[in-house]
Amino acid sequence: MYKQKLMTAQQAVKMVKNGTEVWIGIAVPVPLALVDALVDREPEVEDITINHIVDIYPQNTWVKLNRATNIKVDCGYPTSSRDRVVSGDFTMTPNRFYELPKIYTDENYRPMHVAMLMVTPMDKHGYFCLGLGADATLPIAQNAARRRREGDDRYVVLAQVNNQVPRSRGVNYIHISEIDAIVEQDQDLAVLPETTTISEEEMTIGRYCAEFVKDGSTIQLGIGSIPNAVAQAFLDTHVQDLGIHSEMACDTMKDLWDAGIVTNRRKTFMPYRSIFTFAMGSRKLYDWLDDNPGIEFHPVDFVNNPHIIGKNDNLVSINACLQVDLTGQICSESMGWKQYTHPGGQVDFVNGAFQSRGGVSIIATQSTAQPRSGGGQLISKIAPQITPGGIITTPRSSADYVITEYGVAKIKGQSVRQRVRNLIAITHPQFRDELEWEARQRNLI
Repeated sequence: MYKQKLMTAQQAVKMVKNGTEVWIGIAVPVPLALVDALVDREPEVEDITINHIVDIYPQNTWVKLNRATNIKVDCGYPTSSRDRVVSGDFTMTPNRFYELPKIYTDENYRPMHVAMLMVTPMDKHGYFCLGLGADATLPIAQNAARRRREGDDRYVVLAQVNNQVPRSRGVNYIHISEIDAIVEQDQDLAVLPETTTISEEEMTIGRYCAEFVKDGSTIQLGIGSIPNAVAQAFLDTHVQDLGIHSEMACDTMKDLWDAGIVTNRRKTFMPYRSIFTFAMGSRKLYDWLDDNPGIEFHPVDFVNNPHIIGKNDNLVSINACLQVDLTGQICSESMGWKQYTHPGGQVDFVNGAFQSRGGVSIIATQSTAQPRSGGGQLISKIAPQITPGGIITTPRSSADYVITEYGVAKIKGQSVRQRVRNLIAITHPQFRDELEWEARQRNLI
């Protein structure tokens, strides 16, 4: 079967029909040989859309595509392509992360017809491992294989075999019988740059966040300087026996494991295993994932399902944002109307932490920011209202705690009057009088 399906990337992408949606993956495991071969066909095809999330390959061939080309790009979590999304050359689709498998397999929504995978070499049982995640990619591929068996030739599964992909564990394997074409092409895995120095303000935020994490808690963290500050605070507080149930495996998680802080022994759901849906970080992280029985990847409709998250007692979810208004609305994905990022799984884990016995969700942010236009004048990230056009990621009815370097504000269950006071108390002192005046003008206090 392997020999029958082995071909070049150029041969494989000829299976892609006009008028189809093509899924190329999330973050690291984008099969560049297949994608590049498809992009080369742009002059001869019609109405094809490339769909992906977290674009961390800045030197890619699809950057030359735009709204007028025969192949278009839907970049669900713009990083390298932010300017292309803002300009309208690329588009993006707002989704709840845990809902992706249903949205992208259900005929009532927007099924992906083509699944392009990057996988490990096949094992002796005929299975390929997706390696760096399961996320929505495995459900999309399995659905495409099923629909093709039922006779719909728009659906196809193409796999690029890459010897650099770690063979991780969990529900992230696909059998050769469900793959239509195999391309052998090694590819360097994208890695994230080393994190910059943590500021004193971020260290303070990290210490406030760490106060919510007790021995035996299960954590969800993202990437960046604030999560790194939280991890450093764990070292300082000597917290023990933490568990992990988080959408993304990142270097912070590896560091906590190496330090003996994460053991997963006291998890109330899926103990002795760190649970993720995808991975992104350093080469050391990818090596850590390889054949590690203490780590499992599962599809995102399992990992990010709030009901599943809530099975973990004492779950502490820590995420970032771009802006908070005085009533507790959280904007984490745009600057005004300009798309900056994507909600990811923030709302999934905010809601999941609420379902957890003893659970807490935290939105952590520095109190101020420098305007992108320059000039040096500080702006407050806690504002009277979200900047016009700004997208509400976490509604005020769901937000639990907001933390800045000036303290902790309780939001969940608080009246508008009380949450306004709580938020003003953790803003930069320079803005407190102004925010209080704005609150009084609006009869909020």
